[in-house]
Amino acid sequence: MTKHINYGLHETIEGSHRTLSSAVEMYAIYYSDWTEVLEELSQYYASDEWKNNGYGQDLPRHIELNKKRNAIIRELQDIGKQLRSVGLDVDLGDHAKVDEYFEQFEYAA
Repeated sequence: MTKHINYGLHETIEGSHRTLSSAVEMYAIYYSDWTEVLEELSQYYASDEWKNNGYGQDLPRHIELNKKRNAIIRELQDIGKQLRSVGLDVDLGDHAKVDEYFEQFEYAA
């Protein structure tokens, strides 16, 4: 099924600094990054570091990965909102939730 969007690919989305084409491209990049960080988290949860430290959510690597995940989710949600504003149905990151717990920690990503 093809959906016709009445919007130019290189036209800036109203209320955004992105064009339609750059928004679609960035959405795909952030989605890819999101799947990568989920894989990193999965591998970390299988690691000895995680298991040998009592599964502590305050471990530096765990905080780092979750802050990275949160930043990606925020970008996905923001770009998704922009794309929906021009009629594209995107919801890959719509149901992902930012875990605010990790925002209290200082970490330079």
